[in-house]
Amino acid sequence: MLESILERYAEAGLSATAEALFPVNDLGAPDYRTTEVVARMLDYLRLLPARQRRLLLFLFAFVELAAPLLLVGFGRFSSLPVGRRERAVRRFRSSSVGPLRLVGDALKASTTMMYMSHPAALEYVGSYSGCGRVADTTTRANIE
Repeated sequence: MLESILERYAEAGLSATAEALFPVNDLGAPDYRTTEVVARMLDYLRLLPARQRRLLLFLFAFVELAAPLLLVGFGRFSSLPVGRRERAVRRFRSSSVGPLRLVGDALKASTTMMYMSHPAALEYVGSYSGCGRVADTTTRANIE
């Protein structure tokens, strides 16, 4: 039961974080929707051992629910404008308060892992292979 409550708030926090860090843009870079960051992260979480899954669920649920305390305002993280959420994560990451910096780095690292493992993001940065393993090779033909 606790995990299902965590999942609900974590999904909102994850979606809000992904949208803030990988927004719809005019640069041509794939956004969080194109790279399916949220759906892929949720699938990934299901594969993790229970302890690690709960830790990541707690991270995203914490950011979602603690936004009024962390950002001195009202409402959940997902209710804030995209720009304010993006600035918040940047502030967390540059904070002199270690635990807050850890939260910011964890948000950025975990969502970037999902974003950069998508073929559209790899193609955008000019890489066509996720790693040196033949089984993981992505070619331009596979992407199109």
